[in-house]
Formats: sequence, structure tokens, C-alpha cells
Amino acid sequence: MNTIHSDYPDRKNDVICHCSGTTTQQIIKLIDNGVDNLERISRITGASAGCGACETVILELLTEYPGFKAESNSLAGPKMSL
Repeated sequence: MNTIHSDYPDRKNDVICHCSGTTTQQIIKLIDNGVDNLERISRITGASAGCGACETVILELLTEYPGFKAESNSLAGPKMSL
């Protein structure tokens, strides 16, 4: 199992989503347990489902995980031209 928790010893209790109260530790635990995309993390924790300000931080945590797939990690739908 690949883990990233050792990279964030001082930030584990930081709240990264103030809308849902989700902490860095909660996100890291999900990633360590195989939850490897933003949509699943959002559905489980509620993070990034409100204002979306935490999306960048969550994606940064995900990019440090070896199995990260950028193309499957966006909550934004396809871009549409008007």
C-alpha cells in the first residue's frame, strides 16, 4: 500500500474544507485506502461540494499519490461554448 501520510505530519488536523469541516487527515486516510479521485472524495466527505475552494488542495494531495490520474480528477463538466 502506498501512503502519503508521512509527508504531512504537521498538517493532519488542518481543516481544508470549511464548508464540510473535512481535514487533511481525513483526505489522506481516504487516499491511503484507495479513494483516488476528487469526485469520490467529495461524495464521501462533502469536500469540494460547496464553494469549491478546497478543490486545489485536495488535488495537490492526490497528485502526490502514485496512482493519481489527472484526467479523472475534476468536478467540472465538459466545457461548453455559447
